[in-house]
Amino acid sequence: MIATALALFLLFQGAAIRPGTVSGQLTANGKPAGGIRVSAIRAPAENTRVEDGAQYYFMEPAVSIGLTDNQGRYRLADIPPGRYFVLSGETYYPSTLELERARVVTVTAGGAIENIDFQLLLGLGGKVNGRVTPRPDVPEQKALLSGIRLQQILEVPVAADGSFEFGRVPRGLYVLDLFPMYPGLGSLRVEVSDKDVTGVEVVRPPTHAVSGRIVVQNGPLPRAILSFQNPRSYVGGTIAPDGTFTTRLHSARHVADLAGMPSGYSLRSVRIGNRDVTEGFVIDKADVSGLVITVAAPERLPRYRGKIAGLGNRSGLKVEMSGPIEGSVEATVRADGTFEFGSLTPGMYSLRLPQVQEFRPLNVVITWSDAEVQLAVPAR
Repeated sequence: MIATALALFLLFQGAAIRPGTVSGQLTANGKPAGGIRVSAIRAPAENTRVEDGAQYYFMEPAVSIGLTDNQGRYRLADIPPGRYFVLSGETYYPSTLELERARVVTVTAGGAIENIDFQLLLGLGGKVNGRVTPRPDVPEQKALLSGIRLQQILEVPVAADGSFEFGRVPRGLYVLDLFPMYPGLGSLRVEVSDKDVTGVEVVRPPTHAVSGRIVVQNGPLPRAILSFQNPRSYVGGTIAPDGTFTTRLHSARHVADLAGMPSGYSLRSVRIGNRDVTEGFVIDKADVSGLVITVAAPERLPRYRGKIAGLGNRSGLKVEMSGPIEGSVEATVRADGTFEFGSLTPGMYSLRLPQVQEFRPLNVVITWSDAEVQLAVPAR
């Protein structure tokens, strides 16, 4: 009996996650439209009204994409169960340019929905092709073509030699970008008519390595979002656990910024050697190293003290705390089992004794007040 119930449970669980398919035919001016992209995009919840925000749902990425064959037929596969809009260009099923008039297609687990036929309402234009130079230095570079009305974003991979090509797209005005975004590279304007748009050149500007470190005036360095900005670009930088960073920037004037730090923290200064470059620094034709970003911290940060019982004579061990800070902080356990952290950024931490396997990590909340805790190592 139990085995039968378990089998039925697994059967229904398997059915619940099986994707479905949607198929149909796309036409234009009464004739099959071949080589055209068709997409399925999640629709809002059933009771959501357009005035409540449904008009923003078309911005979600497509969950399934297909191209029509010579007869205009398409098949969208691997669609998770749910509610979807089916569209091509700016035309929604069943042949409308208005989102509120689009018909929702409900996909069930393992279901196959057929005869979702509709007609393109905007004329088809030509193809768009071009080349990225120098050729991509990332393995999965993509070219993005976005309509001015942002009804849909088309994307194609950039080949190893830098070439890319979009199939026939609806006539209109588009902007062309690369993803991942490249420092200093702005969007290109592309106007698609009945003729193919060929030879689009996307020229990546040269970049230079920028490296340095972030220091904090008091306590550990809180987690932060490092960026370098100017009117043409926003480039992020990854902060290592020890506060160092490296990134690449194009030749221009850049301003360093730290965002997302807790209340009471702020960027105090940015320096290169003896020069204050808080208001911006210029990348010319060479790498820049030794950039020091100083973070101002609250003068008074909480202390955290504790005593660990059950260690025996294993003094000298380390207590490690990781949480809303870059990396982690350590304190040494004294002979009497006590330890102390002098200054901590408030937040949720995980407390560990890396050298004591029987001690499980403990979640600790640090407030703005000093705190003491009694801990114990389980007996072996």
